[in-house]
Amino acid sequence: MADGKTRADRRADLLAAARAVLAERGLEATTISEIVARAGVAQGTFYLYFPSKMGIIKALTHEMNEHILAAVRNATLNAGSAAEVVEAGVSAAFEQIARYQDVLHIIHSPVTSFPTLDDWEAQFGPYRILIDGLIRHWQEAGEVDATVNPEITARLIIGLINHAADDCYIYNAQSDPALYITEVIRFISRALGLAV
Repeated sequence: MADGKTRADRRADLLAAARAVLAERGLEATTISEIVARAGVAQGTFYLYFPSKMGIIKALTHEMNEHILAAVRNATLNAGSAAEVVEAGVSAAFEQIARYQDVLHIIHSPVTSFPTLDDWEAQFGPYRILIDGLIRHWQEAGEVDATVNPEITARLIIGLINHAADDCYIYNAQSDPALYITEVIRFISRALGLAV
């Protein structure tokens, strides 16, 4: 490319520009023209990477979820107990979600939510599979209640963490995230039958 940027660089520039404009102006007021101007590319370039404004929001959501997945995977890798997994995983997820506070109200908005199970799985499937696998591992080790359904519980855990993060970072922004993290850890631990 003439400016030396790769396709991945240009896509990242568009995502960063969209995030900045969305944070400043909100979903309704943000236009693709503003995004491309901020990214320093032609309007047509946007459509090489994203089909629409909603497409770039889905991409931002996917980016956030990839960071959450990587952080949770890394944080739980060396945990010695199910309780340590819950504590490390919840803390890591909140840490990554906090990095997206500027656009969290848009990413988690009902307008941009995922209406079908396929849409939800496209965004959260790998994260659900990780949590499901962790639950199964600790069930086999005898630490997690054997009657817990891993797949459903993994979905509930993701929903709880997302809802708690929204409450903490959007609706109750003056709150201490550590309080939310503690309560989410306690809630999940009890649901899994772990000693609290």
